[in-house]
Amino acid sequence: MNSDKDQRLRELELDKLGHRIHPMPGRAGMKLTMSSEMGIHAVWFLAHARRPAPVLSSEIATSIFVSETYLTKVLKRLVRGKILGSRKGKKGGYVLKRAPEEISLADVVSACEETCAIYECSTETRGCVDRSARCPVRASLARAQEAMISELNRTTEADLMNWDWGDLGTAKGAQPAPAGAAPAGEAT
Repeated sequence: MNSDKDQRLRELELDKLGHRIHPMPGRAGMKLTMSSEMGIHAVWFLAHARRPAPVLSSEIATSIFVSETYLTKVLKRLVRGKILGSRKGKKGGYVLKRAPEEISLADVVSACEETCAIYECSTETRGCVDRSARCPVRASLARAQEAMISELNRTTEADLMNWDWGDLGTAKGAQPAPAGAAPAGEAT
C-alpha cells in the first residue's frame, strides 16, 4: 500500500533532496490553500522568534491569528515534511529542523499541500486531448504556474525575516520598479 507521501511525490517532481517543487507534465498548476498560508506564517514565526526551546502550538496560533486546532494539523504536516521538529510533554512544542536560509516557501508548500493542481483541463474529458497541448488557456496557466513555482523555490523563510517593513512593497535587496512605472496600487 502506498503512503500519502508516495502519492504526493508522484504529483510533485522533487529535487535530489526531496524538497523543491517543479512543474509536472500533465499538471497545470498549484493551488495554495489556507494550510500553506498557515504553514508559511508558522515557520516564519518560529524563524523570527529564534528560540532554542520548543514553542507551543497555542503560542504560534495566537501570534499568527489562526485556529490552534487547524494549525496543529498543519504543524504535523510540517513535521512529516521534515521542516519542523516536535516534542511532546510539559516542555514540548515545535522547533525548526533547518536554518531559515535552507527552507524555501516551496518546501513549506509541498509539506502542507495534499494536491498540486489549481487547474485541471475539463476539456480532456470532452475529447479535446489532441488539442490540449496547443490550448492557449492551458499554456497561459502553465506559464503562470512556472513563475509561481520559481518564486516559491527562490524565496526562503530568511528572505521573509529580512523584509523591509518600512516599505511594505519592497523586500531588502529587491529591484526598484522600472523608470516611469506607476507606483504600486496606482493605475496607469
